Amino acid sequence: MASLDILLTGALSETPLARRHEQTVRGKLVRPPKALPWDAFNRAKHSEAALALAVDLWSGLARGEYAAVGLFAHIAAGLSFTGAPLDFVHAATQVSTDETRHAEHCVRMAALCAGRIPEISLGTHHLHANLAPLIDIEEVDFAMLYYAALSETLATALLGECQRRARDRLSRAVFTAVLSDEVHHARLGWFYVAHRAPQWSLGERQRLADRMGEVVVGIEREFWMGRDAPPAAARSARELGILDSKVQRAVIRDVMENEVLPGLDAAGLGSSRAWAVRRRGASAPAGRKRRRSKRK
Repeated sequence: MASLDILLTGALSETPLARRHEQTVRGKLVRPPKALPWDAFNRAKHSEAALALAVDLWSGLARGEYAAVGLFAHIAAGLSFTGAPLDFVHAATQVSTDETRHAEHCVRMAALCAGRIPEISLGTHHLHANLAPLIDIEEVDFAMLYYAALSETLATALLGECQRRARDRLSRAVFTAVLSDEVHHARLGWFYVAHRAPQWSLGERQRLADRMGEVVVGIEREFWMGRDAPPAAARSARELGILDSKVQRAVIRDVMENEVLPGLDAAGLGSSRAWAVRRRGASAPAGRKRRRSKRK
């Protein structure tokens, strides 16, 4: 591959992220994470069936957050390789730091719910190694569309509903802490889309539209099944912030139709047409499992 020269001008994007970046580097937005009430959790207050679902939830979140550490480091490298404005590069590197902290919180929550340190394994195929090398601007665009704009928006919606339902003090606090970061991760994706969309050629826009259309038609099926507690444990599960299938499906449909699809359509990708012909059902087709399935 031929060597490329990237002109470092220090330029920032024309999006609101640029102002946030300037405030961040000046130390105006540096806020230490709030202490979480780890001692407030009382396992005895919850049914074993609900606790088992909570262990499954937090273990899944831990896997996804840990996978995202390398993923966003990979994306940050792609942004720098393609000469993206520095506010995007800097924000992407911060995501990796956030996801590391989230992974630690989720492992700790899983341990508290289980009453022991659970065994949480993560296959290397879930890590960023399965991404195409991010040395091409179209691959960077797709990564930001999929992993930042779409996936983090879904994560924000699902975690927001978990936080809204949770009555357990610690569970609610951890959901709140993770959610506050995920909002910024989603905004990073959408700001990047707003920056790049006017620059796409017709060919680039069509190829991205085709790829995002394929993603969109499978989203609802991927999140079709939530964590359904037996009737006797349903209240306890709600208090821990667990989403059952009915609620999870409603959250996904709402965020897709009111946030994700309008955003993708505004970028000229026509994703609402793919959503209109989607198949509804239990699970995603074989071989189409995605990193953000941990958000279920």
